Amino acid sequence: MTLDRDIVKLARRIQHESRGVIPFQQARLTAARELGGLPVHTMAPEERILLRVQYTGESEAAAESAISSDTHGLGLDHCSDDQRAFRALLALALFNGNVYTGPTARWNYSVVASYDPVMSPRRDQLVIVAERAPENVATRLLAVQGVDSGGVPGLRHEVTYTCHGQRSVCLRHLPTGALLTITGDPAGCRRGNRRSLVPRHPYLTLDNDLTAHERRALAAIPPISGEATTLLAGLVSRYNLVDRCGRWATSLSWDPLERPGVERRKEPEVIRHGPVRRLWGAGDSWEYRWTGYPEPRDLALALTHREAGVKGARFTRHGDTYRVVLGTASLNLCDGKG
Repeated sequence: MTLDRDIVKLARRIQHESRGVIPFQQARLTAARELGGLPVHTMAPEERILLRVQYTGESEAAAESAISSDTHGLGLDHCSDDQRAFRALLALALFNGNVYTGPTARWNYSVVASYDPVMSPRRDQLVIVAERAPENVATRLLAVQGVDSGGVPGLRHEVTYTCHGQRSVCLRHLPTGALLTITGDPAGCRRGNRRSLVPRHPYLTLDNDLTAHERRALAAIPPISGEATTLLAGLVSRYNLVDRCGRWATSLSWDPLERPGVERRKEPEVIRHGPVRRLWGAGDSWEYRWTGYPEPRDLALALTHREAGVKGARFTRHGDTYRVVLGTASLNLCDGKG
């Protein structure tokens, strides 16, 4: 296999540069770790924390909050069922925009990408680190009192507080009970001196039951199978991921690797009118079609990556479409408006 050959080649170089001091087996282990040739589950939590940071861009403190001895892999998909269901619903908010068909089309929360958030998925909550303007991101996702058209259906304001001197907004999703924290704290709001604040906007709170509008919005969403839920939730966890070896990146607003060939995706129409994004489907079959960033191949590689991908997922290519498969579920990744 190519990976094995690359590992041996790098190991010999390491051994040569050490002038033979490093034994070959030790050099091979170092090479395998650098090239992603070690199964992540065999690594100690401390090693996985550092590895996760290289992909997510989180602070070490934030990644440490997500990984323990019983965490699966890098912890990007290791979460409760309620969290997974909420993230799949959130995917329909974050990955639909500038499209005027489908019940979630006018949610149009793909604009959140402009804040360059860092996702910090954890077992019992999703933390979005938005250092520039956490409350602005919250206003994109939360409904306010007296308004029916905005917000992820069922998402409620729980508390606003300061943590390490930065404002954080804690949200709860009524249908699933899942927790979402949007924070300006790079440490991901672990623990610190907290002080409750009065929110700047009249958000719907936990005292507000689901509205009739929200019930209709939720009822209009097709059923999502279990394995498809994992794939859609995986899109959220990999919202702004960068391959540590520089082969792919999943940012929605630009190419962090600044590859010349990828710059073509910043086409005049995208600059003038914004990218078009449509994520839709039912049951086991889903399709994500878009203009702008990232490239479909990049997203397919991220979802199926040896270290940072969804466990068990694989992809095939059919023309310009990349099909990611997990069990019986499939997610087609397509370039263009369709």
